[in-house]
Amino acid sequence: MADELLAMIEHDKATARSLQGTYLFDGTRARKNYALNKMCMSLTKPENRTAFVADEQAYCRKFGLDDETTKLVESRDWIGMVRSGGNIYYVFKLAAIDHISMQHVGAQQNAMTLEQFRAKLNSHKDLDNG
Repeated sequence: MADELLAMIEHDKATARSLQGTYLFDGTRARKNYALNKMCMSLTKPENRTAFVADEQAYCRKFGLDDETTKLVESRDWIGMVRSGGNIYYVFKLAAIDHISMQHVGAQQNAMTLEQFRAKLNSHKDLDNG
């Protein structure tokens, strides 16, 4: 039973990795940029958001982000943060500071304008209704 479950998990991972633009957030990716995820999660507290806004570079250093990751944060490169090991749910806490919606992030990740991304989302509405 355990072997079958492990085989299913590995198959699912392989399938996800084969989908272009999919960044499987597994244990390996979680460890890859733990510092970024920890920093983003800290932004749930108002005092941390204030400190971040006051000096982004210092706040990134406090969590041990390397220069490359700090640049991703400063430029709000959402897809770059995810590619580097950021969990989209944690990274989105950073987007919330800038009052950016998940649709804005999705548009950037898909190299679309916000209007194009919204149109794409709306084109799939009828699929949910069978």
